Amino acid sequence: MQIGFIGVGAMGGGLARNLIRAGKSVLIYDINAAAVEKTLAAGTSGKAVQNAADLAGCDLVFTSLPLPAHLQETMLGDAGLLAKMSPGAVYIDVSTIDPGTARELQAAAKEKCIGFLECQLGKTPAQAESTEDTIILGCDEAVYQNVKDILEIIGNPVTYIGTVEDASAVKLIS
Repeated sequence: MQIGFIGVGAMGGGLARNLIRAGKSVLIYDINAAAVEKTLAAGTSGKAVQNAADLAGCDLVFTSLPLPAHLQETMLGDAGLLAKMSPGAVYIDVSTIDPGTARELQAAAKEKCIGFLECQLGKTPAQAESTEDTIILGCDEAVYQNVKDILEIIGNPVTYIGTVEDASAVKLIS
């Protein structure tokens, strides 16, 4: 399985490093070269790419970006990554976003026959680094079952709570 990861800063970096430490093949994209270097230093199964479009062939893509606008710019529209990904791929967002943006991303993914999970993280960068971050998950349960083993590499416990809106709301409230 080829995994792509966009955004390897404070939270995303720890998650991507956990995947690399587990020997997963991970393509990394971030505008911060130092963050990419730190992530790749976690092991030998990661590789940097030049732009987000280089992740189009991945089976699974994670995003961990600062604001909903960054996600919309990166993932949506004719130039967005979702338009380039293959049907059957899975997209997992771990950014802190509002329910409306989660719903928008899910609809765009569904239109392209791509699974979508809204995966909210419940703790801090230190817990993300040590695989002890709580994952609050909203998605279609069948999609969750297909990537459950990957999620268990990056966090514990993984709590499936229902819709993508539910996961976003729980994160915003907490």
